[in-house]
Amino acid sequence: MFRRILCFIPVLLWIGSILIGAQPETGKQTVSFESLPRHIVARAYPNDFPGADSNYHSLTAASDGNIYFSLNTHNSSFGVRLYRFDPKTEQTTLLGKIDEVLKEPASEYMPQGKIHTPLFEHKGKLWFATHTSFYSSGELPGIDTGGRKTYPGGHFMNYDLKTGEFQDLAKVFDNEGIITAILDPKNEILYGQTWPSGLLISYNINKADLRYWGAVQGRGEWGQHPYEWDRICRTLGVDPDGIVYGSTMDGAIWKYDPAEFRPIRFLEGLDLTHLPFAQSTGETLKGDFQYNWRVIEWNPSTDSFWGIQWETTSLFEFVPKTGYLRTVADLRPEAYRGQPRNPEISQLGFMIGPKNTIFYLAHGPAVVIKNKPEVQSALYLITYQIDSDTYTNHGPIFTENMDRVFFSESIAIGPDDCIYTVAWVEVSDPKRIQTLQAARKSGAPAETEKMVYEMQLVRLPQWQEFVN
Repeated sequence: MFRRILCFIPVLLWIGSILIGAQPETGKQTVSFESLPRHIVARAYPNDFPGADSNYHSLTAASDGNIYFSLNTHNSSFGVRLYRFDPKTEQTTLLGKIDEVLKEPASEYMPQGKIHTPLFEHKGKLWFATHTSFYSSGELPGIDTGGRKTYPGGHFMNYDLKTGEFQDLAKVFDNEGIITAILDPKNEILYGQTWPSGLLISYNINKADLRYWGAVQGRGEWGQHPYEWDRICRTLGVDPDGIVYGSTMDGAIWKYDPAEFRPIRFLEGLDLTHLPFAQSTGETLKGDFQYNWRVIEWNPSTDSFWGIQWETTSLFEFVPKTGYLRTVADLRPEAYRGQPRNPEISQLGFMIGPKNTIFYLAHGPAVVIKNKPEVQSALYLITYQIDSDTYTNHGPIFTENMDRVFFSESIAIGPDDCIYTVAWVEVSDPKRIQTLQAARKSGAPAETEKMVYEMQLVRLPQWQEFVN
């Protein structure tokens, strides 16, 4: 009977669309370069790792005047690598191959392919965690190891900015990576969430104490679709009191309060499913509508969190002390506004910067250029000035050679006031294309599988050019 009912749903949706009139166009769009009202020219810096294919959140401007970032890879012959860029000399230095640093060489183990967490500076060190990047059927940790040992589990680590030494702090279970982390600087505790099980973990820096607090999202991404599966939250938030917050795919917000006997509980009366500007039966019934926040950040100027929702890119404010949650703006290019589901979803290149301004690198309509191949999207810089409620789309980003920058998951403002990101940049040189294809023989992120690209550190103009 249930299956028979499902058969009638498309018909009912078609009838409903006739009754209520035309809806906003859905799906990806393109624009011609000639039609752009504005665009941004940036400088891209090459690196020595053609096997690199991604960067998620791991980019920071440190107090020593340098930019630090990782280059991830889905090629299981390598591990993630950490780099330093000097804005003054424009020189990039490889600091370490993490699989070798941890004495888990990719020749013997399924490697640490990613740093999927931010890089947190604290007491002269960068603190972060490692994650897997080799999957079975694209959803779970890889089982076919080719005779190597299985993935040994994610590590909490740090890097000393003065001595250049790495320290291995703690490791979680086999086949569990650490996909997100947050630092509570006041109490000096690192928190993380594992993937795919969604376990909340903590590491007390002073006591060198790793603890597990249980699953906060059911069976997480180990679960079967559609009833037991829950997309793991990619960003945790911590307030000045040391309380940690996360979200689930069905819109719930959980918190961890170390002062409580049962430290984990869900907030009552707040629901992230109420954030979207628009809803539709057609989009909702497609399934797997992800109401988690994609990214969240504490803003001391407003004494609240600001973030964006995963599927819709709705900008929201969350005030935990008063139990207040509100939608603020639709933080995406104009062509995709009004769509219930953003066809590009939301990204991690989000930060609260100078003058209480949000800087966000959004994916939007691809830019068509004559005699150049198709790209899946374009990368746009969007700012939202909180105090004046001002949204500005500054246009798509191109390199000095007019190569299109079309994907990014990180952002930072350097000591030179320039905006930095580690981005996916199109490649025009045929020889370089062959080199990159050979280096990625075992795959790349699904989001970029149709495009030959190179991971590059990209420097945009100074932030003052984009804020009044």
